[in-house]
Amino acid sequence: MKLKGNTFILNVILATLFFIACDKKKIDKIDEEDTSFDKPAMLANYADNVIVPNFQSFKISVDSLVSSFNTFIQTKSVSDLTALRQKYITATSKFQHISTFEFGPSESEIVRSNFNTYPTNTVQINSNITSGSYNLGTVSNLDAKGFPALDYLLFGKNETDASLIALFDTDPKATNRIAYATACLSEIQIKTNSVLNSWNNTYKNTFTSSTGSQIGSSLGLLVNQLNFEVDLLKNGKIGIPLGKKSLGVTLPEKCESYYANNISVKLAKECLLNIEDVYLGRTTSGVNGKGLDDYLEHLKAMHGSETLNDAIKNQFTITKAKLDLVAEPLSSSVNNATSTVDAAYLELVKLLVLLKTDMPSALGIVITYQDGDGD
Repeated sequence: MKLKGNTFILNVILATLFFIACDKKKIDKIDEEDTSFDKPAMLANYADNVIVPNFQSFKISVDSLVSSFNTFIQTKSVSDLTALRQKYITATSKFQHISTFEFGPSESEIVRSNFNTYPTNTVQINSNITSGSYNLGTVSNLDAKGFPALDYLLFGKNETDASLIALFDTDPKATNRIAYATACLSEIQIKTNSVLNSWNNTYKNTFTSSTGSQIGSSLGLLVNQLNFEVDLLKNGKIGIPLGKKSLGVTLPEKCESYYANNISVKLAKECLLNIEDVYLGRTTSGVNGKGLDDYLEHLKAMHGSETLNDAIKNQFTITKAKLDLVAEPLSSSVNNATSTVDAAYLELVKLLVLLKTDMPSALGIVITYQDGDGD
């Protein structure tokens, strides 16, 4: 009996050593594959050809928006109001291409929240205009500034062009209104310049030199914020107006750029396009550079019988096709074409699972943010 017991113990030890050896070989193989992939080149592509150029493009659109507003307040003409509104649409569309990069300088400036917290608080906006005294840096004004506030100020609620112009011209609080819109624009402009300057001066080197996959690494930050953006697209842009957080009761007034009333779907599409661009490492000129897709291919990550990269790219194609079927304005479609909007939402859920669960697992990335919706 003692011999049999010793033999059993010996077998357990040998089996344990065997599995440890196998696991070590597996880990060594992953490490070898990981180090053989040119992550510095991938990060350099993101910094030089994706992130910084998108911020530069956004800055140009913001500067143009400010210039157009200054022209409008001088002329108060319908033609200049129309031009100003188009500049707003361009700038808020460009914002969709920088919202993803909420780390480093953008995180320091809290760009995403300061520029695009919606639905906007019109009561707070009107109170600020009436009093003429406010601090846009306070939490209480977080949803009373940025692009959502400009959306309300430039398009109004059921305002004719003439009546909206009058608010900036003959209304008793016209001077205060102009000052408030100017303050909102100035904050966006100043913070954008700060972020871009930081990227060009020091942060680009910080970003490209952090080649690990641990929490706080450049890759970890990029993957986390990419997924946070998918969550925002799924929930904020589509799910909440559709009623996914309100027991099926649609909330059209919670659409992004609600007052412009004809660009909510466009902004969702721009956001999805940027998410795809980031995944592919695709540059602002449309060149498919070294990105997360290449890293997954290098690691030979699989999803069932197909590569994980193919599964993700196919899901992008399906999701874009479903979103293309949603008509403007989204505020009407959530009520009049609910099933169409819901179909797009469901594909976004599938895309999020691939990007938030399967991809980080393959890359060894830990998702650290909490969205609270359980996906």
